[in-house]
Amino acid sequence: MRILVNMPSQYGGKPSGVARVTFSLLERLLEQTRDDYILRSPWTRAQLPENLRDSRLQLIETPRPRIMVFDVLRQAAVLPALCRRQGIDVLFNADPFGSPLGGRRRITLVHDLYFKTIPEQIGWRATLTTDFIFRLMMAGSDQITCVSEATRRDLARFYPVAAGKSMTIHSDSTLKIGLEAPDGARPVAGPYILAVGNATSNKNFALLGKAFARLGRTMPDLHVVHVGRDDAEEIGSMLDDPELKTRLIRLSGIDDRQLAALYRHAACLCVPSTYEGFCLPVLEAQQLGCPVVCSNRSATPEIAGKGALTFDPADPDSLLAALERLFREPALADSLREAGYENRALYSWQKAADSYAQLFHEKV
Repeated sequence: MRILVNMPSQYGGKPSGVARVTFSLLERLLEQTRDDYILRSPWTRAQLPENLRDSRLQLIETPRPRIMVFDVLRQAAVLPALCRRQGIDVLFNADPFGSPLGGRRRITLVHDLYFKTIPEQIGWRATLTTDFIFRLMMAGSDQITCVSEATRRDLARFYPVAAGKSMTIHSDSTLKIGLEAPDGARPVAGPYILAVGNATSNKNFALLGKAFARLGRTMPDLHVVHVGRDDAEEIGSMLDDPELKTRLIRLSGIDDRQLAALYRHAACLCVPSTYEGFCLPVLEAQQLGCPVVCSNRSATPEIAGKGALTFDPADPDSLLAALERLFREPALADSLREAGYENRALYSWQKAADSYAQLFHEKV
């Protein structure tokens, strides 16, 4: 069987969450099946992760489109012919900015629905164009996979046509380091709260800033470490005390080993998001024994399972109470670590690849 994995909307050489999930899945599919996989994306072979760079994965390089909605329409016009030439059995759109036509069967992976769940934070233009794209993709897909039950529920709510042909296949951590790696030196002296991800509107990092503005005054050695971009100073703008601002550490461009060290030594990972389609950092933290304190909305409580202390992301007092409890009760942190390990074991790329392989081979 020949499967075209379609991922044209990602930036070549820049490993976004969508790209990391797609590559992790492809690695397992290539190991576990004899099917032929062709990746259509802006990524060159030299830019691929090492395991894929030297694999039998075939590539079709395509430039990243400037205007997504026009590109989706263009793909609908040109991909059916490309699929016929390549003998494609299944067109797998690894994100919804793909093609609603082409191949004998089409499967589309939905990671999230930010534009529907928090439209006021996305903007009306992006909301309208993305909604138009989703309507095309949902109508043109034979099967739709979602990374979480929360995303699947949102999909059924906003696109009833997709409800009967959708299913959930959980992703897994994409962090390329195992528990056997040495701990190494502490990356930050003293206790610190870790936040991971670019400060997009859904991440709600300002809430962490508000909580730290109060908690930091009673814990003079406490830091916040943010891994990712924060161009709008979501966290720092909440800190009116110059001394507190010196305890906000920003990091970006670090590798998986450095990130793993941050997880291992953190007092907790804090996820104050108002919306997540899956939330990879939750599993990354649990993989490395980092207690998780996360929002009780969207997919985060589903993915974290019993291995997290949850709070209301609309209420700074709720987050502050959760953090104070974690620091006050050492046994709670230990129980969260153990529950996190157990929860993390429920997720696996092997299981995900098995589910996709079965789906690819289903007859129409």
